[in-house]
Amino acid sequence: MTGTLGETDIEAMLADLADAEGAVEVRFGSTSVLGLFDRASAELFAGEMPTLVADSEGVHVKAGSLPGLAAGAAIIVGGADYKVLKILAHGDGAMEWIALTSP
Repeated sequence: MTGTLGETDIEAMLADLADAEGAVEVRFGSTSVLGLFDRASAELFAGEMPTLVADSEGVHVKAGSLPGLAAGAAIIVGGADYKVLKILAHGDGAMEWIALTSP
C-alpha cells in the first residue's frame, strides 16, 4: 500500500529512528521489522464517577510488513513478549497500529 508518505519513506524514517534509538525491533516468527512502541493512558468516563483510566501499549509498523499477523498471535517488541489484541490501520493506511497485551 502506498500512502501519503510512501513505503520507501516509512522504511527510511524508521531506520533513522533506529539509529537514534527511537525505534524498536518487532519480531513475528522469522520476520523482523522496525516499529515505534507507544504506551498511553486514557481517561474514560471523564466527569462521571468513578473515573476509569485505561493503559494501552502498542507498536506502529509499516502496513503489511508482518504477513500473517493476527489477533492472538505471539509477538516480540523491543525484546519483550506480547500478545496481539488487534491490528488497526493508522492514518492514511501506510502504517498499522498493533495493540498489545502481556502474554
